[in-house]
Amino acid sequence: MDLVEPSRGHEGSLQYHLHEQEDGRFFLYEVWRSREDLDRHNATRLLRTTLSELPEHLEGAPESYFGAMRSPYPSGAA
Repeated sequence: MDLVEPSRGHEGSLQYHLHEQEDGRFFLYEVWRSREDLDRHNATRLLRTTLSELPEHLEGAPESYFGAMRSPYPSGAA
């Protein structure tokens, strides 16, 4: 949860949500305006520190998926 609000404030952050699955797994859903904005976010001290501490809380390796959004945002939404 420590990542959510600061990450939402980063330039180019369109969506940033932490989800918990029924089986106790967590995942982040992120939408960024551009790959450059995501790269800047990934270079922040907060994210680098969190990622360095993550292995002690995980049973396995984290997974990442990247893709291009194909459906547009509804009018007036961001």
